[in-house]
Amino acid sequence: MGFDLDNSEKIASLIASAIAIGGFIFYKWRNDKSDASFPHPTNTNTQNITLNVGQGLIDEPKVDQANIATIKNETSILFIDDDKGFKIVGILKKMGWLQTKLIKDVQSIDDPNILSANVLFIDIQGVGRQMQLKDEGLGLALAIKRRYRDKKVIIYSAQEEGKRFDEALQEADYSLPKNAEPIRFEETILKVLKK
Repeated sequence: MGFDLDNSEKIASLIASAIAIGGFIFYKWRNDKSDASFPHPTNTNTQNITLNVGQGLIDEPKVDQANIATIKNETSILFIDDDKGFKIVGILKKMGWLQTKLIKDVQSIDDPNILSANVLFIDIQGVGRQMQLKDEGLGLALAIKRRYRDKKVIIYSAQEEGKRFDEALQEADYSLPKNAEPIRFEETILKVLKK
């Protein structure tokens, strides 16, 4: 029994399909395990994953828009920044992060604003002064992260240079420049909530 070109193509297609299905099953199994660690919110609805065997493409799972809306409604975000004109706070509110607040500084690590926040953005300059922290915002970020391990702490700054190996930078959940695009701030919030 000889194989002609049509049979060879069919066999190759079947092998490619089997590999794609096996890859899909592994992909789904691996992502189901990693999604279990997503702390906010408990609803983890996702859109269907499409498998196009003939083309060999697997679409990435996407977070349901209702799920993102729930995350935005349930997440309290606090910016600690002495720049009262920092526009990211207003932009995030317009993007649906309604529980976003900006305060100039704190007098205590047990400040009610800190206690109620899930995600904290801390500028490294000009804050932490009321607590007389030597490293200002870096010291404040480190103190918050050490006291409240479950809170997500993001350090940001307009300063280009500085203490690259500071303990606070190593313990923070993320850091970004103060002049980053607003969408990067939102992506950072979603990224740290997944950790």
